[in-house]
Amino acid sequence: MGYRIQIEDKGCLNCGVCMDVCPVQALDMTRPNRPGVEGAGVFGTPFKWMMEYPVQVGECIGCGICVRECPTHVVLLDTVPGQTPLAARQGPINRPAEPAPAWQPLSDVTTESLKLARVSPWGPAFQWNVSERPQDWQVWRSMITDARRDPISPCQEACPAGTDAGRYVGLIGQGRYDEAYAVAAEVNPFPSVCGWICTAPCESVCRRGTLDEPIAIRRLKRFAAEQGKLPAVPAPKVKRPQNVAIVGGGPAGMAAAYYLIRLGYGVTVFEAMPVPGGMMAIGIPEYRLPREVLRAEIDRIVGLGVELKLDSAMGRDFTLVDLEARYDAVFLATGASRSRKLGVPGDDLPGVIPATLFLKQVNLGEKPAIRGAVVVVGGGSTAMDAARSALRSGASSVTVLYRRGRSEMPAQSEEVEAAEHEGVSILFEAAVTEVKGTARGATSVTYLSQRPTGRFEGGRAVYETIPGTDRAIDAATILVAVGEEPDPSILPAGAGIETSGFSGIVADAGQATGRKGVFAGGDVVSGAKTIIHAVGAGRRAAGSIHEYLSGSRDGEAEIMATVRVPKAPEPVLTLDLATRPRIGMALPAYKPGSFAATQPSLEPAAATAEASRCFRCDAVYRCEEVHVQAGRGPADRTAVPIAGAQPASGRSTPVQPTSASSITGGRD
Repeated sequence: MGYRIQIEDKGCLNCGVCMDVCPVQALDMTRPNRPGVEGAGVFGTPFKWMMEYPVQVGECIGCGICVRECPTHVVLLDTVPGQTPLAARQGPINRPAEPAPAWQPLSDVTTESLKLARVSPWGPAFQWNVSERPQDWQVWRSMITDARRDPISPCQEACPAGTDAGRYVGLIGQGRYDEAYAVAAEVNPFPSVCGWICTAPCESVCRRGTLDEPIAIRRLKRFAAEQGKLPAVPAPKVKRPQNVAIVGGGPAGMAAAYYLIRLGYGVTVFEAMPVPGGMMAIGIPEYRLPREVLRAEIDRIVGLGVELKLDSAMGRDFTLVDLEARYDAVFLATGASRSRKLGVPGDDLPGVIPATLFLKQVNLGEKPAIRGAVVVVGGGSTAMDAARSALRSGASSVTVLYRRGRSEMPAQSEEVEAAEHEGVSILFEAAVTEVKGTARGATSVTYLSQRPTGRFEGGRAVYETIPGTDRAIDAATILVAVGEEPDPSILPAGAGIETSGFSGIVADAGQATGRKGVFAGGDVVSGAKTIIHAVGAGRRAAGSIHEYLSGSRDGEAEIMATVRVPKAPEPVLTLDLATRPRIGMALPAYKPGSFAATQPSLEPAAATAEASRCFRCDAVYRCEEVHVQAGRGPADRTAVPIAGAQPASGRSTPVQPTSASSITGGRD
């Protein structure tokens, strides 16, 4: 797989801007030696051809800079299976020994224009820096006069919290671990936690994955947190008189507390459980997230001055009205803790237990006794955690029933592999139809096999049951992990706060509810999502609360100005474009009955090697000098001719891509 640059032939101006701005020198312009045909020239003499048309001569990193900067919007970027076809290089530059007395066509001195360093295509008149062009008429950089939005890397775009992953990966590659850790923590107060358990949406969009495999971003984040040291958090510049109450000490609530305390507000967090952290503490087993890792990050937030009240449940120990009387704003971040039922006959029998309840008992040290065979229903992370914890808690066997195919499981593939490695059996395309048992408890689960219909709804395949495929599995315990939803019972009657069809609180884009001064965010609004989604929601809520209390016009921008780590320019980058395997991840060791974390950390040499695979999409567009260390193209002078790329007597039609998907279109 690779990126292939295509040109819409008829609209190309032969200006060479795409070639000039390419950071990895993947484009060149052919130089035919024939009379000019472009016009009469300044003095009536035809110009010689300076350039003909762009060709791809090196491995592309997919940054899309050429697409953004093409003045006629004719550059296309596609993926192709196998190796990307490359054109042959055009030859060396033969510059005159003495400066020419006047302008001379480039074809007099060269058949190629690959440059040792990238400079502005418009000379000293305008500083070149790629950014979006809001309107089609804004073809040249000089014509953009409004505020610029620099393009950000796909990994940062995909992160719900906006973590600048490419930047901390680059710092790891340079051995600057303290700075890398600081960057990972600037928009996420739980970088260590996420280094262990984040679902890593950044990796699914990593451009390196088109060449070989995505960067192991999450593992590098954990490495930075383990090897680096965070600087002390400075005291807020302003001590504000207002106080904010936060209901829920999970990732959304604690993230909001972190940002509000950094802005100078007084913050009190009310947590119903005896431990802070929400589902991070009571829903994720210790073998996946060591408790000392979570405690350290909670302590860091509380240490800034956040007041934490444990065993304090809204509706039991206090009401919303109580909070409104004592605080200037309230943020509801109570999560989605109510487990959905199976909805089949027998799902209320003894022994049918919500997986979240079982995991809470495990994580609070209650050591629930599990005997005999266990069936887990579901395919997400909760299901995998429950299955692996059941094995550790004494189950004789554990079987997971999931109604769809393996590729559609919400759980990360590494979780599924680890579960199978430890002895969990997983049956796919299995729909539970009944739980059988007696008054004393469940005895078996009946299910039907399913198959895809070929239809799709909401982007997911529709399955149908196969008649006559009924089967039963013996089970003394059935752990239900078919989804969690918010519990709106904490809201008083007539509160003026709307709830959605799945019982989540309705809030606007700034996390404000219909009740003045009351905000809500995280799983209680969105339904069950990931930790990094909750962190992003907490920061948005903090920004909106700041706007509400202070009159600020852009609360999030003020938060960013407070927490951002200064970004030093990187004048030179070195990229490795040779095919390199992603660093391997060994399956965790498993000891029956033990919840100890056994996934080893990365060694510095391995982390540096992995970080060096990064394309540095975060910085390459603004770097004046980029060196391609290895890979196919200008650096190692390897290329194969492709159809239509030879300097010939006339134009050729570019070869049409054979890829399955287009990465970037022809217009912004």
